[in-house]
Amino acid sequence: MSNNYQKQILSILVDWYEDSPAHVRNHKPDRRRMMKLCDKGKTDFSVYNIENSIVRKDINQAVLDLADKGYIDFEWMRGEKNHIISRLWLNFESILHIYTYLGRKPKADEVDEVLLQLKTVLEQIKEGWAYLWLEETYSLILRKRAIGNSLPENKSERDDLFKVILYLSKKTEAEILERVFSIQCFGDSKRFERSVKMRLIRILRKYLVQDECNDDEVLRLVGIVRYPELFEFSGPLSIMLPNGFIDFSHFPFGGTLNTDDIKHGKIVLGTGIQRILSIENRANYIDYIRKSQLKNELVLFHGGQFSPAKGLFLKKVTSVMPEGCTFYHWGDIDFGGFSMLARLRREIIPDVQAWKMGIKDLEQYSKYTIPFSQAYRKRLAALLEVPQLSDCFSCIEFMLKNGIRLEHEAMLI
Repeated sequence: MSNNYQKQILSILVDWYEDSPAHVRNHKPDRRRMMKLCDKGKTDFSVYNIENSIVRKDINQAVLDLADKGYIDFEWMRGEKNHIISRLWLNFESILHIYTYLGRKPKADEVDEVLLQLKTVLEQIKEGWAYLWLEETYSLILRKRAIGNSLPENKSERDDLFKVILYLSKKTEAEILERVFSIQCFGDSKRFERSVKMRLIRILRKYLVQDECNDDEVLRLVGIVRYPELFEFSGPLSIMLPNGFIDFSHFPFGGTLNTDDIKHGKIVLGTGIQRILSIENRANYIDYIRKSQLKNELVLFHGGQFSPAKGLFLKKVTSVMPEGCTFYHWGDIDFGGFSMLARLRREIIPDVQAWKMGIKDLEQYSKYTIPFSQAYRKRLAALLEVPQLSDCFSCIEFMLKNGIRLEHEAMLI
């Protein structure tokens, strides 16, 4: 039992040291931190029960043995020599021997190993959300000399996370099923879900996702899906597939294609098409194609921030736009709607026009506008630094001045 007490005491003392500023600076502590066993009625080691002579004697012996090894020093309570121990402290000169005795790797060594691993992965990823996360994590661990909550404590889980990050940085598929992704990464269809999934989602929420999304939508942004994504549209669009030609213009309320259709098919637009309208919200999309769609217009359901697969669909559509056709986007008049517009302009087609996303629309539907928080204000104001939105700055400034935003479902009223 004495040996167990020895390891418990040393583990607490080493934890204290590793959490100290001295450890961060890689210095010997300037002051020794005392562990109180029985000091003026206070204790840092609750099992030290001076009323229980068996426990007290076992712990006393453990302390004496540790002192004999040179791992700690201690003091007896005044007037209670050889009876009650008052306090003890770590002998820093023996710290390496203590680590060996505990079978524990020094935290500094583990930190250096993690920093080296981060640097190795960083060298293989040059941009994007993964690079930003890796760079910030590296800097934080280097500064604090502690892994903390930045990465999993378990090395196997850290390795799994880095493997997923590297795989995603090199992945060429627009879309991959979650279980298939897990098999390709680990040879195990459920390991991604068990070991990495939730941590990856937290990373993506901080470094990639700009809007409120559920977990499935977050993973879809990097091409990991539980089922193939469907793309909804209405209007003069046809697709040439290996086994035939389908003309969706005959479907009065629209049609759908999935990722495999897009990968293997050739999109064809009607020659008389004059405009394409991308609509963020499903209710608005359904209402529009039922009541307002123009004859020579293709309407696309955009949804939230588009995934790699939907990005492929949008690129195929815009690549065959006839001359004189204009692409419009109708989204919420808020941070999400404008950030989607900026991304469409940045990644799909630069001259996408905003539709019903201006000051006059805010004024027309003023009774349905929604106030926002200070945190939201900062995010919205940051859009004034996005060059792709220069034509929207006056509307964004109006929103900031009046503290309002508008979800475009309100326009259905």
